[in-house]
Amino acid sequence: MLKGLFLDPRSWKIDFQSSPFWKPEQYGVKIDLHPNAFNISNTGVNEDYKFVLCSEVWEIPLRKTLQYLRNKGLKIFLIAREPFKTDILKDAMFSYDKFLYNNEYYFKPDAVFAAGKAYADLWQGKVETVITGYPRFDYYVAKEKWRSRDDICKQYGIDKSKKIIYFPSYPPYHYKKEGGKDILIDLFKEQEDTISALEEFSNKHKEYQVIIKIHPVAWKLYSKNKSSKDVSGLMKKYLLNPQPHIKVIGDERMSGTIAKELLTISDTIVGFTSTMLLEAAMINKSCIHILFGKTQELKEQGIPQYYRYLPTAVDKDSLNIMLLDKTLNQVPAHVVEDYFYKIDGKACERICKAIIEKTQ
Repeated sequence: MLKGLFLDPRSWKIDFQSSPFWKPEQYGVKIDLHPNAFNISNTGVNEDYKFVLCSEVWEIPLRKTLQYLRNKGLKIFLIAREPFKTDILKDAMFSYDKFLYNNEYYFKPDAVFAAGKAYADLWQGKVETVITGYPRFDYYVAKEKWRSRDDICKQYGIDKSKKIIYFPSYPPYHYKKEGGKDILIDLFKEQEDTISALEEFSNKHKEYQVIIKIHPVAWKLYSKNKSSKDVSGLMKKYLLNPQPHIKVIGDERMSGTIAKELLTISDTIVGFTSTMLLEAAMINKSCIHILFGKTQELKEQGIPQYYRYLPTAVDKDSLNIMLLDKTLNQVPAHVVEDYFYKIDGKACERICKAIIEKTQ
């Protein structure tokens, strides 16, 4: 049995253990979760470990930890959590100019395991990449494990008799590059305009209910500071006072279950940058990408270029048309394979196979 470490406990629970198919020991690999990825050099490393698997490396202490483990002889594998091909992901991984030292990356993995080709292409010429798929998305092929629509609606206070429009919200700010610098763009108005359009639509068309889920980052900040802009305006209004046509649901920081369950019971997904749009495509849900206001400035950089292949609304009127005409909301079949490779319950098997091959 090949033994190794996994660093980053939050990702482990949300993206790996949540997969009904995450059983690496079936494929000859034993992976232990280390409780403190930032102080591993102070606690020592079991000599039986031959590799370390990690999903995020932007923190300097974690990069130092990985370098320490490499010096101990372990192979270092990064598994990309998101399938997007964007410059922002270079911030989160190793391949970014600010990580260069004497024209070399301060840290470089032995291999990157990518969800699909679209992400693997980002690292061409920088590091060896293996396309494996990603464990958390295999949830969508295990329908026998899903809770019933009635149970989910009851838990979250959703009217099961209505059609559900699901909006997985985003933090009301984003980064773009300008003059070689990262510029913070305030998108609060754009998100308010989106919620306002959905509010108006569902108030007019009584057969619909809008469900908004607060983004994990926004919820974390709101939990610490109830006056945070991350959850305010219409978002906060319907969080505190849900209505029959629209309601807001909070997040559970250490779980991805809420988002998945809301997606499975929804009829249409509306989103900006969200992975949930692609996840909707996996299970043949109607979906609408939104580019309101200043979000147009980001469509060529820093965010997934969904507008190239997903139905995209640029204002309230175009959103209304798409919500009523489901023929406009279908996603081309090739999109799922480009971003996720295969949703077949075998991502764990492919990851373990790659680990064994690269560790020998």
